[in-house]
Amino acid sequence: MNRYLEMAMCVAAKSKCRHKHGCVVVRNGKIVSTSTNKKIGDPKTAWRVSHVHAEFAAITAAGNLAVGSNVYVARIAADGSPAPSKPCKKCESILLRSGVSRVVWT
Repeated sequence: MNRYLEMAMCVAAKSKCRHKHGCVVVRNGKIVSTSTNKKIGDPKTAWRVSHVHAEFAAITAAGNLAVGSNVYVARIAADGSPAPSKPCKKCESILLRSGVSRVVWT
């Protein structure tokens, strides 16, 4: 497994959400930002609107450094193993608009 994807797995493990995702943004071999998905708002609201997704948070934190970067996103299962992941429509749009060069998913 790629070392940045392994790092995204470690970041995901820190998430306090049921669905644990971690994101690492790398540009020119340097990590420019990392983030987990985070719970916000009222616990009674729908999952998609009560969370900040890891990709969105990491790209936002990277700012202009996201342009030309590689993004690594990992999701971990309850047992700590890699779980298949894919972007929601909102995160997919953010990744496309931010100008990242490549996205790697578990």
